Amino acid sequence: MSLLFTEFKHFPNLKYGFSDRRDGSMNRRLEKESRDLYFRRMLIDPNRVVTADLLHSGKVEMVGGAVAGTYVSNVDGLITNADNLFLSVTGADCFILYFYDPRKNVIGITHVGWRGLLGGVVKNTVQGLIENFAISPRGLLVGISPGIRKCHFEISFNDKVKYKEYPGFIFEKDDKVFVDLAGIIKSQLLNDEVLEKNIEDSGVCTYCNEQEFFSYRRDKPKEVKPMIGYIGLV
Repeated sequence: MSLLFTEFKHFPNLKYGFSDRRDGSMNRRLEKESRDLYFRRMLIDPNRVVTADLLHSGKVEMVGGAVAGTYVSNVDGLITNADNLFLSVTGADCFILYFYDPRKNVIGITHVGWRGLLGGVVKNTVQGLIENFAISPRGLLVGISPGIRKCHFEISFNDKVKYKEYPGFIFEKDDKVFVDLAGIIKSQLLNDEVLEKNIEDSGVCTYCNEQEFFSYRRDKPKEVKPMIGYIGLV
């Protein structure tokens, strides 16, 4: 998929992307060949890609060139200021957030499922960039990938309590309950002082777009078939 964020296009040193169904499954454990082929098509050396080995948590880690070509265990977000190092995470309905601060020339990428969202992974990514690179959230640019939208992210009535801090993002329709995860992501970013004009959402639902994306909730595969997102400084 040609993923384009308006603000990112002003920075030729920034390279990022998001795979689609035509690229094949990007399962971080089962499809290494498919992943390597994809990155080569993107003119990226797979040995310069570092991947978060997801925990569906709030953990974020700063990485450098020494981890290129490896998996970083039990994290959902990666941040760096290293050149020619591509940060990557996967998702199959979960959202991928892309972070770039042009003043400090630092990047981040974060996998955001509902557990990580409620576990603070968005805030932890912003805080990680502040603590490690002294960025200002007001100068941070954030892109939101395709992911499952409120039209299809259904929860049980019992699970409503998990989202009690976000009543404005819970909807009931035809005796069903839906949650606007992307809306919660944006609200958390705003609470962390990221400017609204610097947050760009693709607006695309993975569940709705069957020809273009895998969807865990729609397809219910035996093994997860995810897309991959990446970002790097070149």
